[in-house]
Amino acid sequence: FLLLLLQSFRPAAMLVERSKDFGRTWKVFRYFAEDCSLHFPSASNEPADSVDDIICDSRYSGSEPSTDGEVARPDPMRDTISLSPGGSIEDQFSFYVLCSITLILDHFTLGAVRIVFCTMNLKLNRYFSGDNCERCQDFHHDAPWRPGGGDAVVVCRRCNCHGHSDSCHFDAVRFQATGGVSGGVCDSCRHDRMGPQCELCRPFLYRDPQKVTDDPHACRPCDCDAAGSHGGGLCDAQTGQCHCKENVEGRRCDRCKRGFFGLRVDDPAGCHVCRCHVMGSVGSCDQLTGSCECDNLASGPLCDRCLVGFWGLGNSMIRCSPCDCDIGGAHSNMCSPDDGHCHCLPNMIGQRCSDPAPGYFLPSLDYFLYEAELAAPLHGERSPSPTNTPTHDRPITWTGLGLVRVLEGAGLRFTVDNLPSSSDYQLVIRYETEVMRTLRTQSEMCICLFVFRARVLDSAVCLNTGGRYFVDVIFNKQSESDGSFVLIDSMGLIPRVESIHSFCSQTDLESFQRFGCVGLAAELDTQDSLPQLCEGLIKSTSARIHNGAVLCRCNVVGSLGPSCTKLGGFCECKQNVIGRCCDTCAPMTFGFGPDGCKPCGCDPGGSVSELCDQVRGQCVCRSEVTGRRCDRCQAGLWGFPWCRPCDCGGLSDVCDQESGVCLDCRDHAAGRRCDRCLEGYYGNPVSRQPCQPCMCPDVKGRGRFFATSCQHDPQSLSVTCHCRDGHSGPRCDRCSPGFYGDLTLPGASCAECPCNNNIDPDDRDACDSLTGECLRCRHDTIGPGCQSCRPGYYGNALVQNCKECSCDRRGTEVTRCPLGSSCFCDARTGQCPCRTGVVGVLCDDCEDGYWNLDGPSGCQPCSCDPVNSFSNICHKVTGQCQCRPEFGGRQCDECGENHFGNPDLQCISCDCNLEGTERPSCDPETGECLCRTGVSGIFCDECSLGYSSAFPACEDCHPCTAVWAESVTDVQRAAQTMRTFIPRHELLDEIQKLRQSFLSDENKVKTSHEALENSMDTRQEVKQKLSLCSSRGNLVPLEKKIKELSVVDLNRKVGVYLNHEFLNILRLCVCGLEAACCGLMQICGGPGLDDCSGCGGALCVLPPGRRKCGGPNCDGVVGVTQNVSETTERAKDKLVSLPAPLEESRNKINNAKQVAQDTKDQAKNSEDRIHDRLDSFEREKNQTKELIRQTKHYLMGQCSGEL
Repeated sequence: FLLLLLQSFRPAAMLVERSKDFGRTWKVFRYFAEDCSLHFPSASNEPADSVDDIICDSRYSGSEPSTDGEVARPDPMRDTISLSPGGSIEDQFSFYVLCSITLILDHFTLGAVRIVFCTMNLKLNRYFSGDNCERCQDFHHDAPWRPGGGDAVVVCRRCNCHGHSDSCHFDAVRFQATGGVSGGVCDSCRHDRMGPQCELCRPFLYRDPQKVTDDPHACRPCDCDAAGSHGGGLCDAQTGQCHCKENVEGRRCDRCKRGFFGLRVDDPAGCHVCRCHVMGSVGSCDQLTGSCECDNLASGPLCDRCLVGFWGLGNSMIRCSPCDCDIGGAHSNMCSPDDGHCHCLPNMIGQRCSDPAPGYFLPSLDYFLYEAELAAPLHGERSPSPTNTPTHDRPITWTGLGLVRVLEGAGLRFTVDNLPSSSDYQLVIRYETEVMRTLRTQSEMCICLFVFRARVLDSAVCLNTGGRYFVDVIFNKQSESDGSFVLIDSMGLIPRVESIHSFCSQTDLESFQRFGCVGLAAELDTQDSLPQLCEGLIKSTSARIHNGAVLCRCNVVGSLGPSCTKLGGFCECKQNVIGRCCDTCAPMTFGFGPDGCKPCGCDPGGSVSELCDQVRGQCVCRSEVTGRRCDRCQAGLWGFPWCRPCDCGGLSDVCDQESGVCLDCRDHAAGRRCDRCLEGYYGNPVSRQPCQPCMCPDVKGRGRFFATSCQHDPQSLSVTCHCRDGHSGPRCDRCSPGFYGDLTLPGASCAECPCNNNIDPDDRDACDSLTGECLRCRHDTIGPGCQSCRPGYYGNALVQNCKECSCDRRGTEVTRCPLGSSCFCDARTGQCPCRTGVVGVLCDDCEDGYWNLDGPSGCQPCSCDPVNSFSNICHKVTGQCQCRPEFGGRQCDECGENHFGNPDLQCISCDCNLEGTERPSCDPETGECLCRTGVSGIFCDECSLGYSSAFPACEDCHPCTAVWAESVTDVQRAAQTMRTFIPRHELLDEIQKLRQSFLSDENKVKTSHEALENSMDTRQEVKQKLSLCSSRGNLVPLEKKIKELSVVDLNRKVGVYLNHEFLNILRLCVCGLEAACCGLMQICGGPGLDDCSGCGGALCVLPPGRRKCGGPNCDGVVGVTQNVSETTERAKDKLVSLPAPLEESRNKINNAKQVAQDTKDQAKNSEDRIHDRLDSFEREKNQTKELIRQTKHYLMGQCSGEL
């Protein structure tokens, strides 16, 4: 029955709901009210017929009693709820309890319980407690309590507190966080423990890794250094590692990290960083004082700067580098210690001060140049004559405006007043000549050779800055001759490098002189190809002389930019512009401007010089010639350069300059000399007959004039029209055959029929005379314009090139090649419609990967084996694929020549000698070589018995040799039997080496085992044990050696060695027999032998038929037989004496076998010990895995407990 006990007055009205799906849905079970009709009018108050009837009951709603009032309902579960078969009850009772303040009542059923009503006390199992088994026993709250029902088994689990607590409670949040594994939380942990399962140490303690979790003394103090740690001494609960400051390390945080010093409590980071320069110091700083130890080239308390004269500490891998200042561009060799920059002269840049700044340059040695055309002639001497006429067969090699022609005995005075510094200078004369001249300057003299264009005086002249000097140069000849001259370009001054104080070393100066840098600098065309050493010293010299770099001053009009070359200062000039600053037009050019200078282009036939005015460009012309370039005749003249008057009969004043044809003829005249009438006019201007218009059929200019000219007949006074193409008739008033048009319309004319030259031009009916449609096409064309080839033809109908399709019927589609007619192909290209696998314009070739065009269906696929062939391309006729070396067959699906085996697996080379085999050379299944007649051997590489001569000839021996073949065979059989008696000493040495290797490996295994037995069961030592397991990989080669050391293999190797040694002995015997066999081939009475008497040798006769014997002096059968007998006896003696050494060899073999057996036994013992060690390793490995698994399970439980 249902029993509700209320601690207050029973309610005047209430309802009870129940759930059959564990609270997911609820339905009314019973109404209770003092007045049912008032509170629940819809509910019946009649007695219930079944438990599921919903009625209102008023028996339990009275106001009395005020406490412990009961609301009962007998047997509410009958026929609807059954108890679990796992338990039993003596009387059927179910208990319900009020669950919420809203008076909605919940009910539950306990399953798997046994209730005994004998003593009215509830006896519970499965760790339940309470009057209604509504809770778990104490210390069994690891799983949530829940009502049972059906077959569900409810278990109250014991909490796991590792022996550090005796009470716990259930925490639903922890149970959910652990995925339903554990919900118990331990209370009041002892032994300095905390956590859901008392698995953690309290703050400022950590667990000793040497002790288990249940040990009450496992938690130890952190013991952190207060100066180096933070967190008030808190450490990691597992490892005991203190929380160090940023620059501190160690478990207790009691020392500075490398690169730091000065551990202090008041320092937030613990230690100061070492301030020693990394590149300038050796090692780190002192951890107590922070002092630095400097490198050899560094200095300072922090080793952070280089020594004087060095720079770049920390900027490169070589620490401090020496200053490398340019000797001319820098003030001194001192540089910045930070970046190595030197103290540069004005307008010099770069770390070394070796380069001029942008827009500046370093003058070359010949910068001080004085042009000859600007020099003054010497008084009282013969005056020079300026000239700038170029030489056609040589390029322009002068500077300035040109050259000065100086006759013998004349002189020039150069003025020098612009030197920037005082120094010794060398004079340079630049000239153009093909003769030898002598130049004098004061008392010095030099010879100008014709192969050079410049000469440097050997002696120098001392010139001071700010001075004004006059240099007189007089030109004389060495020998008397007619008046000759020399072309002088300029004079230059080159400073001497050695005269500059404290400039360069002696070594650089000697190199400067050895390379001839001064001579190269004097040449005009060598500035861009100076040796590197010369260029460097010249730039330094220039910077020193000019006190830095000089401004480029490039002309903004004539140059391409403001920059110039670093050496020489040559600006980048526009086309035909010259000068260092690009401010002058080149010779034979003019019009200096933004686009450069234009060539003069003076015509040599009409001008008197190739030079022109550099401003206007006007050339100097002959009198009858005109034009800027002097390239045409004056008006009224023609025939340049030989200009003559025009001949136009008074009807024109001008004519063509080249042909003399008269232009702009008057009075309707035309012609070269105005000697005929214009088209459409008739008359005779030569006879002074005026030109009159033709009527064809109308006058020209009215739109109906279709003639080119007309002719007047003086007899009949009639005019005959000469019609234009396409017109005909006396007055050209109808269209010709092949033309069409309606001439009655204004502006109309006859046009050619658009038939593309594919009609008969003489056939008037070939096209329509009005519309122009083509009616009779020729040349195998069709269409309104005969513009296409007719079916079965291809080509270009516009050029009468239609050809019949020549398709190959073997490769062309059958439907496009009907029998009895031509094949149809592409009308433009002639491409025939090919079958599959066929290519070519005519379908006459197989595509790559196909063959057999003559087949019934055209080309067939090659089907080459994809693995055994190089590609799927085969021979177009035979279908043979390109097989890899070891394969053959048409499709490369067989083994090739001289190979055997399964082509799907591997083809093995037969190694047969092809000169001694038939075809095929070997059996494709077994690989046996198929020797031709007279050849034998495994590889068919030797002559058979009964055949002589050298392989591969193998000619037949004499028939008598067959007798000895059987004897040789018997000897070979005996040799085969004795092959097993020869020892092989090398194998014994190999066995001894293997035995030493086994002993060494056994010692290694013992050492590993002893290391395992002495280890401790800690996590760190477990890792060491696991690492020792890797030594198992070292046992694999040992096991391999043991397997290889089998007696069978040993016997096999010994047998191979014995066969090899005995074969050598037999070869000596066989050689003697072969020599005897070869002797049998010689017949008695051969050339060069004496006659024998009496007996008559085998097959030995003279031409008359008389026999000759084979005596001792005859190389016939008798002599050979005796030699063979003696050889056989010697071989027999050797065979008789052979057993003794063979017996000795057998004893050695037995000893070797015994050693091998002992080694094998030792190897077997080693293998057993190895397996024992492996079993031990495996057990320890499993134990370690179990320990790790338990540790992981414990740590996971601790972590989930904290959550």
